[in-house]
Amino acid sequence: MNFRSERANAAPHADRRACRKSRRMASAVVVAALGLATAAHAQTGALTLDEALARAAAADPRLRAAGAGVDAATGGVRQARSRPNPELGIEVENFGGEGALRGLDGAETTFRITQPIERGGSRRARMAVAAHAFNSATLDALIARLDLLEEVQRAYYDALATEALVKVAAERVETAQTLHASVMRRVTAARDPLMAGARAEAGLAEAHIAHEAAARDAELARALLASLIGGDEGMVLADSALELTERSSHAHAVELAQSPDLARADAERARAEAAVRLERALGFQDPVLNIGVRRFEQNGETGLVAGLAVPFGIFDRNRGAIERARAEQRRAAYNVDAARQRIEREVFALERRLQSAASTVAALDRAVLPQAERALALARAGYDHGAFSYLDVFEAQRALTGAREARVYALRTYHHTEAALDRLSARVAGEETNP
Repeated sequence: MNFRSERANAAPHADRRACRKSRRMASAVVVAALGLATAAHAQTGALTLDEALARAAAADPRLRAAGAGVDAATGGVRQARSRPNPELGIEVENFGGEGALRGLDGAETTFRITQPIERGGSRRARMAVAAHAFNSATLDALIARLDLLEEVQRAYYDALATEALVKVAAERVETAQTLHASVMRRVTAARDPLMAGARAEAGLAEAHIAHEAAARDAELARALLASLIGGDEGMVLADSALELTERSSHAHAVELAQSPDLARADAERARAEAAVRLERALGFQDPVLNIGVRRFEQNGETGLVAGLAVPFGIFDRNRGAIERARAEQRRAAYNVDAARQRIEREVFALERRLQSAASTVAALDRAVLPQAERALALARAGYDHGAFSYLDVFEAQRALTGAREARVYALRTYHHTEAALDRLSARVAGEETNP
């Protein structure tokens, strides 16, 4: 996104183009965020991510605050177009004196209109600064919306992941109960020592504790999601949403020209450039033109009067403000380079993390989980026939639980990473926007 104007008289056109581009970017995100519920929601009644994003965008006061900031910048643009007001003055001379000047008989009354004349293109420069401020406010509103949507995405997948972990913990409890019953039968029949029964009791108690902890985490995650979307903690989520997305490519390939963070930094650079032009224009001394009518009370005659006052630029030529504006322009230019480098680093790291999480899920599904399930089944069967000990079954069950939990954690990492990439590239709910 390029806000640079090569010439001062082309600045207003570049400003308008930049503002229109920012508004298109913001509008695209709004349309994507406020989309209707998906077909899955219509069929199952489950809360989809699209619906959660729409509800959060409608309920969050931060977006209304950002909108008020855009309204304020709009007022600034309107005010910047205003020219200095003329002044109406009345001046009475030669009255209240002595002799012929006693009373008002010899008075001279002048009605004068005074108009400051702006020089150096200060009005055009002032309008350019206001236009860039409006552009920055528009981008701030877009960034606020994207920040909110990322927060909702993360909360949504946290809720899904914690629910999945509750199911894993419940399966662990079920397995521990079955194993406990089997162990107690063998202990009763004196086929296993009492220590095996104690271990089974401890394993079952540990499984119950883990299930209760997972349930508390899920309750907390749902409460956080409900607070973001203004919903009910008893809402039903779409379980399938936690799985890997069915995209042809998981690479986001963030276009830096479409990054709202880089656009915001560039908008600040453009505003700083316009501020330099404004401070230079304010260094010119504005003349004051006046014209009026003078009436002579002594004979009732009138005549025109005119004048021009030009301040001398001796003590104040706005040099300090110009130096400050130039320094801020350099700082803003450096910040653009820093933002570009930061985004490149973040995208690189996030893409690698996304690929790693997807590979972890695929590896667990392909090799680890099937073998862990087979190992537990073999251990339980062997234990029932006296071929394995209770510890063999316990280790097999723990390995399977760990693999299932690792898959949930990898899926959560995957979706959290996608949310971060969505935020950087101005994507919403997995759909690209077209600024």
